[in-house]
Amino acid sequence: MTEPRWTGVPRKMRVVLAAAFAVVASACSRPSTRTDDVASAEAPAPPPQVPPSAIAPPPSASAAAAAPPCAGVRARPGVEAHEGNIHFCAQDGSARKLTDSGKDTSPMLSPDGKRIVFVRAEGIGPVEGDDARVTDNRILLHDLASGQTREIAKNGTCLSLWSPVFAFDDLVLLDTRGYEIPRYTHTSVCGVDLRTNPPVVKAIATGTDCVMAIRSGPYRGHLYAEGWRSPGPSAYFAIVDRSGRTVRELEASAFTEDPPEGPVAQTGAFCRPPRRLDFRKK
Repeated sequence: MTEPRWTGVPRKMRVVLAAAFAVVASACSRPSTRTDDVASAEAPAPPPQVPPSAIAPPPSASAAAAAPPCAGVRARPGVEAHEGNIHFCAQDGSARKLTDSGKDTSPMLSPDGKRIVFVRAEGIGPVEGDDARVTDNRILLHDLASGQTREIAKNGTCLSLWSPVFAFDDLVLLDTRGYEIPRYTHTSVCGVDLRTNPPVVKAIATGTDCVMAIRSGPYRGHLYAEGWRSPGPSAYFAIVDRSGRTVRELEASAFTEDPPEGPVAQTGAFCRPPRRLDFRKK
């Protein structure tokens, strides 16, 4: 700031004006506080920049397809086959992949919830000494506690193994529907006794359309079977043991028309829909 000229101004007035000029000059020399400076001081610091590589991408369509349908769904514990692999579905909605073969199907959880039985489809194989071919399926058992999987049945005593179900915790029933490319077709049920090591596979009933586990009453622990016998064919209805030995023959079906309800309902093998058994009327 340029000092003004005091020509023609009395001395005392000059002193007063000089002092005022000094005050103004001092104020002008201080740094000014701008509105934008205050705003910048009060504004919060910008969030830290996250590198693009640290941001998780949204799940892809292929990842969604790999998840079993039960994932994220609260339900009773169960098992599912998805894209040829077996998944265990827990009650909290979590899903755990148990196999990775791409060939597995038809899983079933044991009544006690400890083991899973399923089919591993290996394709079509020939029958020794015959020109027919059968499905070359293997039946596997997975233990949830140990995580171990072992084979319990393959083509041999029983051919074309399908649809394994637990009759009891230690007995698996198999649908063995004869030849895949047949000159003739037969239907039978085989049982795998898990109490023995290795498991023993036996024919429970031949020419059979239905086998059911009897879980209550005087025949508890046995099986009910009905189907057709040759020659004839003639219908038969019987109570059999785990090895297929006939314990009692019946004159007619033991099925009632009532739907299953409560703990008296039986677990069926190849009987759809499941129905109640009543032997008291015989």
